[in-house]
Amino acid sequence: MKLRIRQAIYVILAVAAFALLILVITNSQSPESLMNPPEAAGDYKGIQNVIEKSLDNGIILKAPNEGDYTTSITFMDLNADGENDAVAFYRIKNDDTSSIYMSVLLKSGSKWQASEPVKGKGNDVSEFSYGDLNYDSVPEIVVGWNMFDSKDNNTLSVYSVGEKNAQTVVKTCDSVIYTRMLVADVCAEGRNEILLVKNMFNDETGPASATVYELVDNRLKAMDTAQLVSAVSDYKKIQLQNVGGTNVFFLDGVVETQNMITEVIYWDKAAGALKTPTYAQEPQAVISYREGTVPSTDMNDDGIIEIPFAAEEVAPDFARLTDWKQFEFEKYVSIAGGICSDELVFIYPQKWQNNVAVKQKGKVWSFFETTGYEPVKLFDLVVSDISDWKTLSNQYDKLTIYYGTIYGVKLASSDSDLSLSKSEIEQCIINIR
Repeated sequence: MKLRIRQAIYVILAVAAFALLILVITNSQSPESLMNPPEAAGDYKGIQNVIEKSLDNGIILKAPNEGDYTTSITFMDLNADGENDAVAFYRIKNDDTSSIYMSVLLKSGSKWQASEPVKGKGNDVSEFSYGDLNYDSVPEIVVGWNMFDSKDNNTLSVYSVGEKNAQTVVKTCDSVIYTRMLVADVCAEGRNEILLVKNMFNDETGPASATVYELVDNRLKAMDTAQLVSAVSDYKKIQLQNVGGTNVFFLDGVVETQNMITEVIYWDKAAGALKTPTYAQEPQAVISYREGTVPSTDMNDDGIIEIPFAAEEVAPDFARLTDWKQFEFEKYVSIAGGICSDELVFIYPQKWQNNVAVKQKGKVWSFFETTGYEPVKLFDLVVSDISDWKTLSNQYDKLTIYYGTIYGVKLASSDSDLSLSKSEIEQCIINIR
């Protein structure tokens, strides 16, 4: 009897586990389903139904390509009534054009009221954001429209949302050409502005620049413009951090295809102007010029962004090290050092500083103690794709895996005081993706 009871319990647990697995797999099919659980799925379906009914046609939801909001439907309070409304991007089924549309849906109780579709100023939506730009306690919608997948041909449009005769109304405030955008409190005065970055690929007659815009009488008004390095072909990342009460922007720009610089921008309250202390006419003259395209990041989880600087070359046969530094206006403060490449970010432990050098051969990084007359190998670290790991697993012990990249190690037979254990080596590998 007891055996049957135990068997029944095992069956119930197995069925429950299988049901949970199916639920997880089902939810993982759609990134949007993770946005507002558990009611997001119902809201998404309801929103899609309302839009399709207003169009008398089916739609295909489309998510922005980049930015902070990368779901096809984003929820926020657009009329200060304490209830989340929605902005949806989509294409219309059976539409022979490549047009992209936006609909704004205000929620009242359990009902959604959709606006007339707003046709995008391009064939795709690059990024989406929102913020109160005119002190009325109601956020404006900010959309970057993209034309034919060109990163340099974006149109930023600002929209206001209102209601008239129980209908949701969306009005275009203004539009401007740009490369990258960020809606933020640029001036650190408690309101939102728009920071627009434009490289010279947008306008070959003018230099690359950063401009702060405010919204005045439904028009975008430039507060100030600062010149940027014109050789930047793409801005890989733009980040904001408050440094001593000043909001500072870190712009990681790609130059010469495989190199990078980090430009720093901030609003000088006393001068009422944008400052770019890192500006130089040539990218090689920028203090943060470096090989590879690894962006600045909070690499040690202290809440402060660090910039990777190229350190002095150890020797011709060894890899150039990286010095991670924090920006403090008049100076840069070194925080950590180590290897920094597009495939490996490895932070040296304190006892290694000026005592260990690295050689790279293909996917293998070899670490050597350099305190003696001859370098002494400490270990080999391999960076492998999952597909290649099977042939390498006989030589290396697996340490960890990040986004399909496996890191394996082969320890050398060394009794050096600088040797590390496998767990210590794993802790030095930083995932900044």
